[in-house]
Amino acid sequence: MGHGKETPRQKMIGMMYLVLTALLALNVSKDILNAFVIVNNGLQVTNENFKGKNQVLYSEFEKQLGVNPLKVKPYYDAAIQVQKLTQIVCDSITELKLTLVEHVEGEFDKAPSKELIDQNGDGKITNDDKILNLMYIDSKDNYDIPTHYMCGSDPAGKGAAAERFKNQLIKHKEDLLNILKNEKLAILNRPIIVKGYEDSQFGLITDDEKAETEDPADKFWETKNFYHLPLVACITMLSKIENDVRNAESDVVSNLLGQIGAADFKFDTLAGKVIPKATVVVQGDKYSADLFVAAFSTTSNPLIYTGEGYDTIKGELTGKIDSVVVAKGVGTLEIPASSVGDKKFSALIKVKTPTGDYKSYPIKDIKYNVMKPMAVVSPTKMNVMYIGVDNPMDISVSGFTDDKVSAGISQGSLVKTGTGWIAKVSTAGEATVSVSAKDDEGKSKPMGQSKFRVKRVPDPVAKVAGKREGVIAKNLLVAQSGVMADLENFDFDLKFVVKGFRVSAMIKGFEQTKTSPSNILTADQKAIINNAEKGQKVFFEDIKAVGPDGSVRSLSPIIFKLN
Repeated sequence: MGHGKETPRQKMIGMMYLVLTALLALNVSKDILNAFVIVNNGLQVTNENFKGKNQVLYSEFEKQLGVNPLKVKPYYDAAIQVQKLTQIVCDSITELKLTLVEHVEGEFDKAPSKELIDQNGDGKITNDDKILNLMYIDSKDNYDIPTHYMCGSDPAGKGAAAERFKNQLIKHKEDLLNILKNEKLAILNRPIIVKGYEDSQFGLITDDEKAETEDPADKFWETKNFYHLPLVACITMLSKIENDVRNAESDVVSNLLGQIGAADFKFDTLAGKVIPKATVVVQGDKYSADLFVAAFSTTSNPLIYTGEGYDTIKGELTGKIDSVVVAKGVGTLEIPASSVGDKKFSALIKVKTPTGDYKSYPIKDIKYNVMKPMAVVSPTKMNVMYIGVDNPMDISVSGFTDDKVSAGISQGSLVKTGTGWIAKVSTAGEATVSVSAKDDEGKSKPMGQSKFRVKRVPDPVAKVAGKREGVIAKNLLVAQSGVMADLENFDFDLKFVVKGFRVSAMIKGFEQTKTSPSNILTADQKAIINNAEKGQKVFFEDIKAVGPDGSVRSLSPIIFKLN
């Protein structure tokens, strides 16, 4: 376990601090120094948030202490110890900030004004207010005095305030580890937790750099963090360290709270439960189910048995009795599905009580059904497939979800869509759809086949004015725009387009004929109709139409008698 995870706000403030520190090395303007004020203000807000968050944890501890004092008190005492240790370090940080400001700017005591707002509410403006709002500091860029106070004259920064503060942080980390190592506290996975904190140092890294370097400012913790930094940067660094200290407090106290089960579910009822992985079993497959007692423990396995029935008077299973393999409190049952039909069995779950005895929980008459493999393939339009068009189909397998069902076709293609399947065939005759399904182990098993007749889309019927023959008024016929191709009594919504036709009639004893290259009546064709006498016949012949499959169809002629 490491130290508490940084929030995006913390990460942003940390990156801003690094950027500003780098800019300081370039001797940038005081605007950059003022930017440290913004970073420090953000760190102070985060520290206050941590204090509030941690107070919620302590309140939860007090609540748990009232519920179960005997169990909670050791953890509560440890948490309070963490709180006190943390406050000591934070008080030292505040004292360091005040000392630095006093060394640089001297004693400060003024009355509040519009320019100087009382930050701590004590009725006057002092250095305490300055460390709460760094904008009040005049000598933000002074680095000689902070460097001398924090690092002294030793190149390694030894013997000065920074080293004393570092030693205090090291002692603080040791104290936190000793709390977690205390054998009086029952801590689950203690070695892992302690090792995690030892590796992460609670986020309070105080080690000197391991890499060889000639520059003491890069090698030693003291000089790396406080050497040649202006006053405002030193205070901001101390605020960042305080942030890390509060974060460590939050992480350790949360860990202690979790050890007493404050976040665990509480159960007061035990009941035998069975969760089948499938209610329908295909012949040749296995019936699989999870049996457990809710609530159950993953650290104490119950004893689970199955039988053909359960005798409520004797309180025992009947028939052939088998034991069930149990892992982490859950028993996994598998019964070979060797024959079809309705099946039934009973189970008995024995749970160990705190006294060491076993309490039995029977589950009577668990039912399931074994059926033969069966696939259902249904065309959504009719029981044949047509060449050159989309043939929608519904394909399903009982006991399997759609995502586990796959299918193929002996000719053409079969594609799954969002609403079903689409089959396309190319050759008249027969097509076979084969269906398979994947079991819970991911193995594909055949589920059956269905055969379909494959036909060409039937020829449409040529019509004019909605009629294919008979008597028609001359003016009505002349008013028509052209010839249409209609698929009568066909379930698919398909369109045929007439690509040409011929109109002929006997005019004054002579046959006149005119051709149209489309489905539209030409002016010449309409002239033939206009010149024909009542009682004469008008012929629409050589009608050609093209369907969605691209094939050209020759349609039956249309013969009208004019009246």
